This record gives sequence, structure tokens and C-alpha cells, in this order.
Amino acid sequence: MSSSHQPANRSELERFFADISPRIEVAKTDLAHASYRPPLERRELVQDPRELPRFFADVNYRVHLAETLQRQLDVRLATGFNVFDLIQPDENRLSDVLAGLLDPNGNHGQGDLFLRLLFERLGLGTDAKLRTKDATVRREAPMRGTRKDHRRMDVFVKAGVLLAIENKVDSPEQQDQVSDYLVDLERRGPCPPGQPIQNTLIYLTPDRRSPESLNDSELEKHQKSGRLHCWSYQDDLYPWLEDCRRDCEAQKIRDFLSDFIAYIESHLKCESEANQEKQDNE
Repeated sequence: MSSSHQPANRSELERFFADISPRIEVAKTDLAHASYRPPLERRELVQDPRELPRFFADVNYRVHLAETLQRQLDVRLATGFNVFDLIQPDENRLSDVLAGLLDPNGNHGQGDLFLRLLFERLGLGTDAKLRTKDATVRREAPMRGTRKDHRRMDVFVKAGVLLAIENKVDSPEQQDQVSDYLVDLERRGPCPPGQPIQNTLIYLTPDRRSPESLNDSELEKHQKSGRLHCWSYQDDLYPWLEDCRRDCEAQKIRDFLSDFIAYIESHLKCESEANQEKQDNE
């Protein structure tokens, strides 16, 4: 393909993959079957061996064409770039990102939009007593009034109701950690007094695992009351980020949210699947 050709558009890529995908799937199926058969039967799968060089030459040409088209697209779209791949965020950095998005005064410029969308996901979006525009967001907020007040909640939001997020990407729950946080939130009471909705904790993990500090009956009670939400990045945070990207007006922030969503899909989803496989093996 000469450099004078125009960059490929979406329809051209779709036609390319629509044409080659069925043939690749047939080849994969034949090879998979062949690997389990003796040599004589393996040869019988190919009706005309003379077609093989032509087939693989065609595949090679189309792969080369796809790579060329991709490079042309990336000149304008940089589809392989993701800021999260560069910074390789750990658990604390991801909590920083969440706190920044939820802060109505954050430099994203979207006010309380992201916080309102999160409250809607939690079933609190229609409560008139929420004060999301005046919300305050803290990182590493200490517990208060307990012997364990050295513990700090990853993200703490005060918006007419108290919301805490405990983020566990690659670290286990500390002893009685979630149980203690729930007690602490309950002791702080409704804010303001008399408010019907309860303070809430999100326990965020790659695989939506339950906190070990709660037995089954306690877990069911807290989840049913809405005081505890066990969320996964893939199944629960991901849809909220999609809502944020949809309603966000700043292109720069939409691009950042797209990178965050892609990072969840490529990294945290794999971690969740690895954890599940480990549990199954055990």
C-alpha cells in the first residue's frame, strides 16, 4: 500500500475482518482437531495441500494490511496509548483517581456530576436531602472515637450522607477492617440528624469478593439495608465510569475516563480472573 492512500476508516476495517475472520476460525478449528490426531488422519483434513501456501500468503498479506491500516489510524487516534499503562497505578493511586473524580471542586471541571451519578448507582440519586454540590472528599480519612482510629478509610465523602470507599486491588482486608468501618459510620449517625438514608460503605475489589470480617448473616443484613455494597471494578465501577464518560462535557476528561475504563478491562479484569482461577484450584 502506497503512502498516498488515505487513512482507513471504520467501514474498511470492518470489511477486512469480516472477510478474514471466518477463514481464520476454520483454520484454528482444523489445527485444534489436527493436534490430537495421528499424522495420517491429520493429512486427511486438508483436501488440497496445494491451497495451503496460497491461504497463508493471503493471511500474511491481510495481517500486514491490518498493521498498516492500524498505523495510519494511530497517527490521528493513538488507539494503543493509555496513560494508565505509563503510570502503572497501585492501590493508593487508584484511590487518588476515585477521590479526584468524586470531588465537586476537582480540576475535572464537572462539578458534582460524577458524585451524583455514583449516588444514583447506589440507589440514593433521588433523595432530596443529598447535598452533592457542597460535598467534601477526603483521602485516608481516620476513624474517630474508637481504639482503632489509626485506621484510615481510602476515600471518605460527606454530602448530606457519609460514603466511604475501601479499595482493595492487591491487598487483603485487615483484621475486622470492614466491620470496624461499618461501626464507625453508624456511630457518626445520619447527617443531618433525622435523615432517613444511611451512611454507606463500598468495598471495592477486582472480583467483588466479600469482606472476611463479616459472617454470612451480617453480610446479608448490611447489604440488604444498603449500608454495604461489595463492588468489583469490572461489573460495578466500570458502568459508573461509562455513565461519567457519557455525561462529561470536557473532551480531555472523557479521554481520561476512556483510558481508565480500558485499564480496568485489560488489567483488573485479568487480575480478577487470576484470583478466581486460584480459588478454583484451591
